[in-house]
Amino acid sequence: MSGVSDEEIVGAVRAIAELEERREALAERVGELRRAVTPEDLAERDRFGTEMAVVTDLILLECVETLDRLGLTTAAQAVRRVLDEEGPAGQG
Repeated sequence: MSGVSDEEIVGAVRAIAELEERREALAERVGELRRAVTPEDLAERDRFGTEMAVVTDLILLECVETLDRLGLTTAAQAVRRVLDEEGPAGQG
């Protein structure tokens, strides 16, 4: 284990938890719009969906950084591989 303090671990977990809460709120809104038919609602669903994907990437990046700081290099590499295989949300 690296020299990471308990406070740093708690801070990292809180940051990830906050991102998870944001992602869940976005997912809920996307779900509410899943049967959208108007152009405005479809555009809103797309915006929320894109933001949800970006937040998911942020969660993965935060996990990679946190795992690496904790000395859990193999776990960090595994999460990084998932992110690399899926590609950033902003592409495409």
